[in-house]
Amino acid sequence: MSYSPKTWIKGNFKSIEKITKLTWKFVIELENTFNYKAGQFVNIKVNGVTRSYSIASYDSGKNTFELLIVKLEGGALTTMLFGSIKEGDELEAKGPYGHFLLPEKIENDLFFICTGTGLAPFRSMLDLIIQQNLSHQKIYLIFGTRTKDDLLCYDEINKMKKSVDGLNYVPVLSREEWDGATGYVHKHYKQIIESNKLKDPIFYLCGWRDMIIESRNNLKDMGYDTKKIVCEIYD
Repeated sequence: MSYSPKTWIKGNFKSIEKITKLTWKFVIELENTFNYKAGQFVNIKVNGVTRSYSIASYDSGKNTFELLIVKLEGGALTTMLFGSIKEGDELEAKGPYGHFLLPEKIENDLFFICTGTGLAPFRSMLDLIIQQNLSHQKIYLIFGTRTKDDLLCYDEINKMKKSVDGLNYVPVLSREEWDGATGYVHKHYKQIIESNKLKDPIFYLCGWRDMIIESRNNLKDMGYDTKKIVCEIYD
């Protein structure tokens, strides 16, 4: 059965998994098959409340996909999702939307710079690369969060390194000391840029506005063309 991207599609919450204290993974099951590209987002409507979320998996052409959703204090939809919603409850979805996409041929080094659930579209992109065994250059995934307890999909991404040749994963903690990277993401992508011979990199930035604005300005100051800086802002 075909559908229009402008049409609401009925579905349900197939499964709900708590992956950190404040971020849960929701598997969405729709009545129809759903086609999308890795990096795109979808609108979800529950009890009349609508919000947009990046798709966090790559299952295009099937009728399921995954979302990583963080609980926002006072958020109308997340209050429901983290409170009363249970597996099997109904929802509606509309989409896909967005142009936060990989190039058709991955001939450049890629930087995936993100904070919080801004990891979601990059998880989808890596899933696509693995499933379709796409040829690619080096990929630098720099993920910023507060503490070890806030690390999303940590074991999963480390496992992906075995399947994605040249994937460099740099989780960065801003509020906890550990044996990995600390501080903010900016220091770490700058270090990588300064200490590596890169192949005409493309920078993908996803997450909160302040991080994206600062990163974009830093990269411009380092001489990179804004056409090679792709942004997806979460407000």
